[in-house]
Amino acid sequence: MKSFDIIVIGGGRASAFAQEATKAGKSVALIERDRLGGTCPNNGCVPSKLLIGYADVAKRIKEASRHHISASIDHIDLEQIFKNVNHWVDRVDPRYESRLPENLCLYRGEAKFIENKIIQVNGEKLSAEQIIIGTGARPRPADFSHLPTWTSNDLFPFKHEIPKSIAIVGGGFISCELANFFQAVGINVTLLVRGNTLLSNEDKTISAIFKEQFSEFVTAKFDTTITDAKHDGKKFHLSLDEDSKQTEITVDALLYATGRIPNTDNLDIENTDIILNKRGFIERDAKLETAVKGVYAIGDVAGTYQLQHAARFETNHLVESLIKAPNETKPEITFPMMPHAVFTDPEIAAVGITEQDLDRNDISRDDVVIVETNWKSSARLLSWRLEYPITKLIVKKSDYSIIGCHMIGPESSTMIHQILMLIHLDNDIRKLPNMIHIHPSLSESLLESAMNAISEIDG
Repeated sequence: MKSFDIIVIGGGRASAFAQEATKAGKSVALIERDRLGGTCPNNGCVPSKLLIGYADVAKRIKEASRHHISASIDHIDLEQIFKNVNHWVDRVDPRYESRLPENLCLYRGEAKFIENKIIQVNGEKLSAEQIIIGTGARPRPADFSHLPTWTSNDLFPFKHEIPKSIAIVGGGFISCELANFFQAVGINVTLLVRGNTLLSNEDKTISAIFKEQFSEFVTAKFDTTITDAKHDGKKFHLSLDEDSKQTEITVDALLYATGRIPNTDNLDIENTDIILNKRGFIERDAKLETAVKGVYAIGDVAGTYQLQHAARFETNHLVESLIKAPNETKPEITFPMMPHAVFTDPEIAAVGITEQDLDRNDISRDDVVIVETNWKSSARLLSWRLEYPITKLIVKKSDYSIIGCHMIGPESSTMIHQILMLIHLDNDIRKLPNMIHIHPSLSESLLESAMNAISEIDG
């Protein structure tokens, strides 16, 4: 049996920890069963945003009439688009491997726990006093899995015949981002949503605006489930329960985006004292340590935040506590308010609690101000000729701190960093108007939002 100082299971964000540990002189084994890099660069954040780049261009052309410009699209070379994205994805694994230190031991295979501190991979047993589990998560399996259905994992790299029509099941950010792309490049989309909302985790005001705007572009059937599906070798024939009415549609492709499940089922966790919660995610304490001392879990496999930037934050915390200061008392991780964005059209960005979270968190509405401000104070926004963009701020009256910020409009994911920096350095909305805002930028609309919140508190 080969012994190491540290074993890292999962070659995604956790591989950064493996690199730092190796550079610090630790003997490290990194185990990856698939492609190095993890979900984000291989079949998640990055390739999906590359697709959205093409969608943005196509949509601007289609919406040119809003600017009194006549324009049309003669041809969209979908084969070349997917070829470009596939080429990027194909280079991820070798690019990540090239970054690994020479003295790091890379094992390509499935990691199985034999006991708490012993792992088997490719028939070889490895042991270490410290083990980092960063195996991530994967799409929830599609219904009718006996048919050639897709999940997001089947899109990158894309190796299928390009469909002319597609049904996408789900109302979350993955389904909406993919629907946005397919519809924009000329593939007819039908979005099948079990409930009556899109992006239900967003603030209710933002979700309602998104639903209205998005549904003008993408056909969405709400309160709808698939009761039966057949595939004739070329097309899917779907029987639907649509708001208690029985309907049918025929499409070339069927994609499910109905959530994600943790990659813990193949680790033989039952051979350890590690505890899983009811959803299969690894339980851990505030030091990111599992029920087994010296065994840690980071990223999606723990289910706290299934976001790449959250996994990076957790990885950096472990590097500091286990590598850079190993002899000091291990600090507990303190998560800041975790931001996120939805890269659709409309684009959304948010941080902190939603209005509906106030009651869930026992926060009295008398203790906060909730201010919704449109972006029309920005001439840059006026040039887009859009009516819907708003910022919604939730601010505590007692200390003027921002506890929620929700935005919908162009470049929201960029604009919100002004709020994130303020929260990080000195969370006081009164500080924002002291900053000089470039006129007439989109960001200037946040100046009005801040002043409205301050005015509401001061009366």
